[in-house]
Amino acid sequence: MVYVLFDLLFGRAVNLQTCESGSLCFPAAPRPASPQTIQAVSGENATVWCRFIRPEHFAPTALHWTVNVTKAVLFSRHGGWIDPDAADAQYKLRTSVNWEDPARGTLLVNISNVTPSDSGSYEGVVSGKLAGHDDPSELHCSVELIVDAAEKRNDVQTIVLPCVLIAAVAVTIMLVVAWKRGVIRSCKKEGEPKTSEGDQQRAPQKKAWWGQRSQTVY
Repeated sequence: MVYVLFDLLFGRAVNLQTCESGSLCFPAAPRPASPQTIQAVSGENATVWCRFIRPEHFAPTALHWTVNVTKAVLFSRHGGWIDPDAADAQYKLRTSVNWEDPARGTLLVNISNVTPSDSGSYEGVVSGKLAGHDDPSELHCSVELIVDAAEKRNDVQTIVLPCVLIAAVAVTIMLVVAWKRGVIRSCKKEGEPKTSEGDQQRAPQKKAWWGQRSQTVY
């Protein structure tokens, strides 16, 4: 049964629902929706999670994750114990869980050192009992995991690093050329006075030689 209470202060309506105890309850605050896909990079640790609608007084007792319907990823009982023999060889000793998450309406599994072969459609199933019911209940949610190869994420670095190296080499060459030109110019400037002094020294010698010759003729 739904009651409508008009908020006179803000002029808006608030829906109230009847709880199991018969009293009125405010609706729960909306939670973030489950992700459609989760992306990870090869070699990293991935957290695969999704949300489910958790009924009141639901006590989870076991958690089971599968990928692509047929392959078992993890089986864990309440308390965090993980059965290593219940998982496919691909996921043995690579998974962990936190049992506080199912109590909050979230199914989560941590997978270490993921590879592209771990990509697929993951489904989490939590088993438990409702208060007053003897038969166990199962709640499901699913999410897609996409693991990219590390090379894809390194494409930018692969392009940027050679460009930086080429630019550094070009700058170095320009500096070396500029430095060499500066040295050549300085050498020319230092050599010019020496050439002038030599010419000045040779001129008196030539004059003296012609003078001696003229004296001999006469």
